[in-house]
Amino acid sequence: MKRAFAGGSKLLIWVLCLNLQSRADPCPGACVCYSEPKITTSCQQQGLRAIPAAIPAQSQRIFLHNNHITQVGAASFRSCRNLTILWIHSNAIGVIEATAFAGLDKLEELDVSDNVNLRAIAPATFRGLRRLHTLHLDRCGLLELSPGLFRGLFSLQYLYLQDNNLQALQDDTFLDLANLTYLFLHGNGIRNLSENVFRGLVNLDRLLVHQNQVSRVHPRAFHDLGKVMTLYLFNNNLTVLAGETMAPLANLQYLRLNGNPWICDCRAKSLWSWFKQFKGSSSDLECHLPLRLAGRDLKRLHGADLEGCVDPVNQVRSGSKGRHGKGPTMEPLPVGPHDGPLKCCQPEADKSFMYEATGHGGPQYGGPPTGNGRKDKENMSKPKTAESDPAKNASQKHINDSPFGTFPSNVEVPLTNFQPDLLEPGESSMAPPRRRPGCSRKNRTKAQCRLGPTGSSGASGGSSGSSGSGGLLGPARPSLALGLVLPVLLFWTLLWSC
Repeated sequence: MKRAFAGGSKLLIWVLCLNLQSRADPCPGACVCYSEPKITTSCQQQGLRAIPAAIPAQSQRIFLHNNHITQVGAASFRSCRNLTILWIHSNAIGVIEATAFAGLDKLEELDVSDNVNLRAIAPATFRGLRRLHTLHLDRCGLLELSPGLFRGLFSLQYLYLQDNNLQALQDDTFLDLANLTYLFLHGNGIRNLSENVFRGLVNLDRLLVHQNQVSRVHPRAFHDLGKVMTLYLFNNNLTVLAGETMAPLANLQYLRLNGNPWICDCRAKSLWSWFKQFKGSSSDLECHLPLRLAGRDLKRLHGADLEGCVDPVNQVRSGSKGRHGKGPTMEPLPVGPHDGPLKCCQPEADKSFMYEATGHGGPQYGGPPTGNGRKDKENMSKPKTAESDPAKNASQKHINDSPFGTFPSNVEVPLTNFQPDLLEPGESSMAPPRRRPGCSRKNRTKAQCRLGPTGSSGASGGSSGSSGSGGLLGPARPSLALGLVLPVLLFWTLLWSC
């Protein structure tokens, strides 16, 4: 009897305790609350548009994912001081107030992923979360990472930033994350990895930066990544990567660099040499240029294959259109102040453009032909025309600013526009125009002074030369007749006086 009474008393006390707890912390109507293995408030997939106001303060885990929540306010979790896990992913969150997580100093895991309207996060949002070890910010539509966003997160080990709209990473963004082991940055639009972008990540094990638009990596970008074992840089826009850039990766075991348009010339030699001592596993590095090496693996080339320097502008790249849409071409290789491997590529520049720009003809009238006879002649005639009239040099200084093969309307018609039958015998149509001796500009017009043996001036375009009887008609013809008539008149005057 006593034993039965004692057992009934314990049961009654337990029921009363549960009743008191339920009265003190009622579970929100759309949620399920349970205490094992941890005190949990689960409200996922309930169509909620706001965070419930009556979440039990004892909750250690709160699940609010797969709802329609649009905002995380400043007081949403203020009473949940024991919270260790918070899932608010897969909602429609567009705003997280700066103090939304204030006071949650026991929080260890925070998942905010799959909120595509979350374009920016205030710098102080995660301030004070000293125990946080996992942070999910992937697939949020983030445009940038505010300076100091991860400041003070000394315990963070896993950071997920993939599949956002990040275009750039600022230096020292991850400076306080000395314990970070996994950093996921793939699926963004990152273009450049600067010198101090990964500074402070001394314990990083896995770095995924694939499927971005990275075209340049600073030679010291990986200087703190001595413990990295996995590096993914595939499917980017890398053409050159220095061997010195890879040197700090002493523990690297898994490397993927495929899917980049590698240029396999002297600029790739330092990377090729680094692969000679690399003992880990690597993907192929398919050469894109030069064309003779296209499709081959850089690692399997011989040193002699990497001699010389490729001019990307004059090479053809399949799968991309040229600047004017006329055919596939390779865009010029970006050159920056830290592109060490590019120093081997310093070929002598084609000086023909210098001759054109200064108005002086180079050897053989300006260099190699363009393949178009008419354009070659026009290019040679342009500086000669400017030289024949020094007074117009100032107004003609932009004569070569137009795209190649096009000319401004004020450029005079070149010599090549005249008909071949108007040229003197034995004179080439490519010869520069000659000044007419004895022509004084004080007494004659500019067109008369520039008139050569080919006929009319450049402004007439050769039309006057073809008029009349087909001979050389122009302002110089009357002066020639006058020179013949004057001696005859003088002779008859002397004879009459006698």
